[in-house]
Amino acid sequence: MSPVLLRNKSKRLAVKLVSSVQTGFRYWTHKSPLKRDTRVALLKYDPIVNRHVMFYETPISKPARKPRRPRPMAWFRWTGKNIQDLVKDVGRRHEQRGTF
Repeated sequence: MSPVLLRNKSKRLAVKLVSSVQTGFRYWTHKSPLKRDTRVALLKYDPIVNRHVMFYETPISKPARKPRRPRPMAWFRWTGKNIQDLVKDVGRRHEQRGTF
């Protein structure tokens, strides 16, 4: 999706229009928030079939978000799991630098 459509402060909704002849060609546009419930259908040019065809609005899929995990060092301290790895790492750093 266009960064311009995603990052602007406009209240208008970004819309993806997909070709009805299933060529995979698509247009991006925006529409008024008052027309949120209506589906956009426009007659536009599809360069793959070299003619004007109907384009219909399709939902924009949002990427799945990964659940945030606590920071590894803090997680070791909070849970006590794998604390031996943390102790070994701190010991190695102390031997190299001489301080913590």
